[in-house]
Amino acid sequence: MKKILISLLLLVPLVSGCANVDTRININDDYSASVVTSLTYQGDLSNSTDALASSISSNYKTFIDSMYQVENAYGAKLSTITAEKSVDNLRKKDLDLSSLGFSSNLPSKKFIEVKKNFIITSYNIDCTYDLPAQIKKFEAIKKTSEQVAQTQSTEDNSSLSPEYYHEYGDQSELEPAQNSEFDMAANMDESAKQLSQDDAEEAASQEEQANKEDKFTTTFSIKVPSFASFNNADSISGNVYTWNLKEDEPTNIKLQYVQYSAFAIWFVIIVMILLLVLFVGRIKNRDSQKRIDNIDNIV
Repeated sequence: MKKILISLLLLVPLVSGCANVDTRININDDYSASVVTSLTYQGDLSNSTDALASSISSNYKTFIDSMYQVENAYGAKLSTITAEKSVDNLRKKDLDLSSLGFSSNLPSKKFIEVKKNFIITSYNIDCTYDLPAQIKKFEAIKKTSEQVAQTQSTEDNSSLSPEYYHEYGDQSELEPAQNSEFDMAANMDESAKQLSQDDAEEAASQEEQANKEDKFTTTFSIKVPSFASFNNADSISGNVYTWNLKEDEPTNIKLQYVQYSAFAIWFVIIVMILLLVLFVGRIKNRDSQKRIDNIDNIV
C-alpha cells in the first residue's frame, strides 16, 4: 500500500486543481546532490474547517521518506510546504525519488548514476513519472474510502432503534420515488425554456473557465554546474533544465552531465601544445628547405 500512497503528495492537489508542485534536483561537482519539492496551496493549510487542507497538512510527511526535512509556511490566501533532502556522495548513495512517484529506467535502478574513469565523470538520469497511472491509483483509493464511509453510514442508520423511527419516521419515506419526478420543463413556455437553457449554458461556460484558471501544474527541474551534454527537457534556462509533467501520458526525463577530470584537461592541453610545436617545426623545416633549394639554384 505504501507504494500507492507515496505519490499522493502530487495527486491530492490534482483532484481539486488548487495547488502546484515544483521539484528541483541540484547536482554539484563534488558528487553531492539535493532535491527540493515545494507544494503551493491556494488557501490556508492550517484551517481545520478545510477538509482538503487538513488532509494535506496532516498526511504530507507520510507521503515522503524520513530523510526529508519539511518546512511549513501557512497564510490566509497562500500556503507552502517545502521538503528537502540531500546526499553527500552520489557514488556511495543514490538520491532516491521513489517517494515522490518517480521510477528509474536505468539498469542499476538508481535515479542519478555516476560513472567515472581517468578522463571524465558522467552523471546520468533516466526516470519516468506516470501521472495517469498515479491518478488511477488515487481514484481507486478514493473510491474505496467512499465505499467504506458509505458502509459505515449505512450501518449507523441501521442501528437506529424502533423508538427513533416511531418518533421521527423513516427518511426514505420522505424521499420521492425516482419514477415520480416532476417534469418542470414540460410545463414551461418557450421563453422560459430559452431562459433556462441560456442560464445552463452560461453556468457551464463559467465552470469551464474556472477549471482553466484552477488548472493544476507540476514541474520537475534539474540544475547542473555548467551545461548538460544530453537532455530532453521541455525548457532550458541557463544550466537549469525543466520538464512539465504530462497529465495524459507518462513523462520520461533524460539528462547526462559530463565533468572532465583535471588529468583530462591537462592531457588535452599538453597534446595541443605538442601538436603546435610539431606544426611550427614542420613549417620551419619547410622554409629551411626552400632556402637551401634557392641557394642551389643560384649556384
